[in-house]
Amino acid sequence: MKIGKRFNMYKKNVHSLVLSGMLAVIALLLSFFSFAVPFLPPFLKFDFTFIPLFMAILLLGYKEALVVSLLKNFLHFALVSHEPVGAVANIAVEFIFLSIIILVYKKGVFKIIIGGIVATIAITLFMALFNYFVLLPAYGYIMNLGDIVKNIKTIVSVGIIPFNLIKGALVTFLFFVTKRVYKSIPASIKTRFA
Repeated sequence: MKIGKRFNMYKKNVHSLVLSGMLAVIALLLSFFSFAVPFLPPFLKFDFTFIPLFMAILLLGYKEALVVSLLKNFLHFALVSHEPVGAVANIAVEFIFLSIIILVYKKGVFKIIIGGIVATIAITLFMALFNYFVLLPAYGYIMNLGDIVKNIKTIVSVGIIPFNLIKGALVTFLFFVTKRVYKSIPASIKTRFA
């Protein structure tokens, strides 16, 4: 009996790890399909990488969604950007959003909307402070761009804050879309992944 339980737990852990890896690779691929938000600085781009993270929450759970986030950001850093500060910021934003969504996602549409609003405000505040004190000064120093350092307040107030408010709203909408797709998956298929 104990051997059977251990085997099932081992099998579930392997399943979880493989699915987390697959979702991380899907998130990495989705990161290539990004777009700039009109009227905002072109370096601020939105992508659909939250979809695999939400799928991980729905199929596997919160911890696995964080694993997918870490894997995706590590892969993006190692293979694409080679820029650690952005990866850390991305992980923090995903952690904040996932941590708030996990508290409300089973409690109905209204609570999800409230959770989305709270998460949006949280990521906006975090990114405004992070960009003001760390990211923009670091880029200005590394790239020798004095204009960035001189215009940090403007960049944060006119670029970073509006972008993250829009991003939070879009990510909340993506959660509803992902949840609807998840609900349409037959239970027999869901149990194979869970």
